[in-house]
Amino acid sequence: MAKRVFIGVGHGGSDSGAVANGFKEKDLNLAIALACRDELTRHGVKVGMSRTKDEADPLTDEIKECNAFGPDYAVEIHNNAGGGDGVEIYHHYGGGKGKTLAQNILNEIVAIGQNSRGLKTKKNSDGRDYFGWIRQTVAPACLVECAFVDNKKDITIIDTAAEQKKMGIAIAKGILKTLGITWMAEKPKETPVNDTKKLYRVQVGAYAELKNAEEMLKKLKSAGFDGIIV
Repeated sequence: MAKRVFIGVGHGGSDSGAVANGFKEKDLNLAIALACRDELTRHGVKVGMSRTKDEADPLTDEIKECNAFGPDYAVEIHNNAGGGDGVEIYHHYGGGKGKTLAQNILNEIVAIGQNSRGLKTKKNSDGRDYFGWIRQTVAPACLVECAFVDNKKDITIIDTAAEQKKMGIAIAKGILKTLGITWMAEKPKETPVNDTKKLYRVQVGAYAELKNAEEMLKKLKSAGFDGIIV
């Protein structure tokens, strides 16, 4: 039976999240989440997402959708603000599978060059988890803060589509490790072999002497053609 993972995508619609340096957190969250989804799917994991486009995405709806999906693990993807630097990941204060998930994801994000602020927990005034995502999801869960949108240096690790994809794949690799699924590198696409070369015959009689014919043949071959002297 296929493993199941639910990805919560932070913010959306009129809720942009952090906005700085020409970026909106909601857009970064989505790009990273989609890359994570694609990588998990490539490995046979069944993935649910709170949103796949820019739309209103209240946390209460995310949690309901997640619990209805019945995942083995749940990951919420965000980006940070406040001028800090690096990735930090929150998990249940009691540890357990959510902490293992968080640690595996953290290791993979650090492996692509991001600084680490470590694993974290946070409680509210009544002693329960501060984050509803961690407190109310039935599956073991964590909340990933990939980078600081308002830090010009830190944002460089996710400021292009290629880097956002790389971050998403790193998160997926951490999830796969937690699921016990071996990550497989994607095979490079093969370049089609060009079999359209034409054979040209260079006639000696068309030239003053054999030497000139040989020179013409060299020019043809250097241009990528096959040729013979007849």
